[in-house]
Amino acid sequence: MVNVGGSARSCEMCLNWSVLRWTRTCSGCKKWKEAYPERGVCPRCRHEAHLNTDGLCKPCLQAIRAENDAEWALALQGAGPRDRQLTLGTWRDYSTQARRLIRKDDGGRRASEGWRLKLKQQEAPAEQPTVLEPGFPGQLPLFTLPRVLTGATVSALVGRPLSGWEQARAVLVEMAAEHGLSPGWHYKVAEMVRLALAVREAEGCHLLPEPMLRDLPTNGDAVRLVLLRAGLLEAAPEPMRFSRTDQPARTPYITAPAPIPPRAPRQCQDCLAWIPAGKRAGFVCDPCRHWRELHPRGLCVRCGRAGLPLRAERCRGCHPYRLLDAARPATARATQLVIALPIGMGGPAVPVPVDDQPAAADDEVTAGHAARGQEALFILRRDWAPVLEQLRRRPPGELPLTGAARRLVEEYAQMRRNQQAPDYRKNIRTLTILGYWLGAEVPVYERDVHDLAQLDPNLAAKPVCQFLRARGMLVDDPDLHRDADLAWIETALAALPQPAAGEVRVWVDVLRSQGRREGEFRSWDGIRRYLAYVQPVLAAWAAAGVTTLREVTKEQVEGAVENLSGQARRQVAIALRSLFRTLKRQRVVFRDPARHLPVGDLTGVPKSVPGDLLAGVLDHAATPLGRLTVALAAVHAISGDDISTILTADVDLARGTLEVRRGLLRHTLYLEEFTHRLASEWMVYRHRRWPASTNPHLLVSQKTALDPDRPPVSIGTLRLVLPTGVTLDSLRQDRILNEAFESADPLKLMRLFGITEKTAMRYVGAAHPERTAKLPR
Repeated sequence: MVNVGGSARSCEMCLNWSVLRWTRTCSGCKKWKEAYPERGVCPRCRHEAHLNTDGLCKPCLQAIRAENDAEWALALQGAGPRDRQLTLGTWRDYSTQARRLIRKDDGGRRASEGWRLKLKQQEAPAEQPTVLEPGFPGQLPLFTLPRVLTGATVSALVGRPLSGWEQARAVLVEMAAEHGLSPGWHYKVAEMVRLALAVREAEGCHLLPEPMLRDLPTNGDAVRLVLLRAGLLEAAPEPMRFSRTDQPARTPYITAPAPIPPRAPRQCQDCLAWIPAGKRAGFVCDPCRHWRELHPRGLCVRCGRAGLPLRAERCRGCHPYRLLDAARPATARATQLVIALPIGMGGPAVPVPVDDQPAAADDEVTAGHAARGQEALFILRRDWAPVLEQLRRRPPGELPLTGAARRLVEEYAQMRRNQQAPDYRKNIRTLTILGYWLGAEVPVYERDVHDLAQLDPNLAAKPVCQFLRARGMLVDDPDLHRDADLAWIETALAALPQPAAGEVRVWVDVLRSQGRREGEFRSWDGIRRYLAYVQPVLAAWAAAGVTTLREVTKEQVEGAVENLSGQARRQVAIALRSLFRTLKRQRVVFRDPARHLPVGDLTGVPKSVPGDLLAGVLDHAATPLGRLTVALAAVHAISGDDISTILTADVDLARGTLEVRRGLLRHTLYLEEFTHRLASEWMVYRHRRWPASTNPHLLVSQKTALDPDRPPVSIGTLRLVLPTGVTLDSLRQDRILNEAFESADPLKLMRLFGITEKTAMRYVGAAHPERTAKLPR
C-alpha cells in the first residue's frame, strides 16, 4: 500500500473510515459543515451534529439514500432510533458515493419492495368498502348483470369468512399434491375460488351457476374444476370454456378442455369496420394493425376521435374521404360501413372519387344489386312507396334490366302466354320492378313481393311468388302461409283472460282430435265458426268478472241464450254445450252447466224456387262451367261446397257416374243424358282452354287452372253463373222438395241425394204435412 501522507482513521462526524491528512474530518463532512453550520439533535440517531433543512445529519441522510432505512424514512409506525452504519470511504470520496460494508441477505430490491408493501398497508384505509354483500338465500333476481371483479375486489375479501371455503381449500390442496403444482398456482387459484364463493353468497344460491364464472378475471377453468369436486357448482348442460386461448400441454388438471367458441362478429376499434365471425384476432382488423405500426397517434380532424393513428391528420377510416371533403365541404362527417375481409392487408387507402357532374333530378337510381352468394349483414322490411313514386311515370318496358333479370321476365311471359287475362300484365309489371330494383342474382324475400303488390292494384303477388319459388329464387315467409282461420282463433284466445283462455284452448285441441281420447277431427274453419258463436258470451262473462269457466253457473248459461231466437239461439246453444261437455270430459271443470240446455229444432220449412226464376236459370248460364254447375245443383241437389271439391277422377263418362266425396263417405250419382252432355262439353272445353293445367278439381276458373297450388274454385265464382235472387242452396232445396212431393218416401230421398234420415223426414214433412200431424189423445 502506498503511503500518501496520511493514515486510515474514522471521521469524527460521520464515523466513516477513510485516509485522512492532517485533519479529523473527511472532505465530505467539511463541505457539509460549510453548507449546514447549525447544529442540533438528529431525530434518527439521537446524536448532536450539523443538520440539514430536513433535520437529518449526514450519516442518516446517507443511509436513507442508500435505502438502508426505508422503514424509518417512510415514517412507519413503531420506527425507533437507529444506529449509524459504518461505511468505508476512499480518497477524495463524497458522501453520495459512500457504500455500506455489510449487506443483509434479504437486502437489495426485495428489501425495498418489502418496505413499499408495508407503506401500502399502512396508507390503506382502515375500513374497506363492502363488496359482494351476501344476499338472501332462495331469492330470485329480477335481472342479472355481469360483474366487474378486479384485484381490489380480491383484497376486500381478505379475512372475510366464506361458506364452503374449507371444502374448496381441501380440494385445492388435493389437486396441488395430485398434479405437483407450485405454491404460486395454489395462491392465485385460491384467490379466484374465494372470489367465486363470494359471488355465490351474493347471489343467495346454494350452488353457483357455471356461467357466472365468466366474471372471474383469471383461472376460470381451474376454479370450475375445484368447485365441481367440492360440490359447490351447478354445472351447465355442456362444459363451458373460460380461457380465451388454448390451454398449454403442460396444464395437467385439464385433460379434455372444451373447444374455444368462435368469436362473434364485431367492429374494429379504429376504422369501425365489421370483422366477420371466426377470426381469433382482437378488436382491430389487419389493415388497422398495419396502420398502427406506420403512423403516430393523435386527434382526427374529420371524425374528432382521439388516440388513433393518423396520416395527414386523418385516421384510416377518414383518409379516403380527403378529396371529397375538399371538393364538397359538409357538416356531416359520416363514413361508409365496410366489412374487413380476412384477405385485407395494409396499404394505401384508395380515395373516394369526386364526381364533378351532379346527377339529374329525374335520374332513377336503383338499389345496389347484391352479388350471388353475398349475405346480408341485417335485414329490414323495405318501404316500396318511394320506389313506386319514382317508377309511376315510366312503363315497365322502359326500365333498364340486367341480362339475368331480362331473361327471367321473358321466361315468365313465355310460360303465361296462354293466360291472357288482366292480371297477366300485373304479374309482368311486378316481376319487372323486382328485377330492376333488386336484380336477379340473389333470392327475393316473399314479404317484399307482397308489400310491393299491396301498394298498387295493378300489381300482383301470388303468381310471381309461385314462379320464383319454382326456380328456387324465393325466401318464404312463414307468417304469410299461416292459416287465416288459425290466426283468427289465436287472436280471439289472446283477448280472453287467464285461465279462461287456457280452458278454451283445451276445447280447441279436442276439436282438433288432440285430447285425451281420439275424436272427430274438425277443420280450422269449423272451429272458427264454433268459437265465433261463443265469443260474445265469453266476453260478457269476462266483463262481469268471470276469470275461469269453473265459476260459470247454470243460470249464466241460460241467460246467455235467453234473448236469442231462431238459428242464432240454436248455434250459441250447440257451441256452449260442446264447450262444457268437452271440458267436463277433460276434467277441467267440475260440472257441466250446459248439460240440460235446450238446443231446439229447426223450425224453418224448405221453400220452392218461383217458376219464373227457375225457368231462366239455365239460359242465364252462358259458359260450360255455369251450365254444368246449374245442372249439378238443380238436377242432382249437390251443395256448393260439394260441387267445388269434385275431382276430375271422380267423373266416369263411360259409365255415366259421378262420385261425390263427403268426408270418409262416398255418394255415387248416375248421370242422365242432359247432365252427361254438359259434363262432356265442359271436359272438352277445359282441355282446349288450359291444356297445361294440373289442377285435379273438375271445375276450374281463370285463376285456379294454372295455379301451382291447385286450389278448388271459389263459391263466389260459382254464384256468378246464377241470376239475381237464386242461390245454389235454394236450387238444391227446390230439387229435394220436388222429389218429396212426388214420392213421399224418405228412404228414396236418402238413396237418391245422399242425405240423412232426419233431413229426409224434414222434407217429407214439408211436402206432406198431413202425414206428420199428431192425433189428439
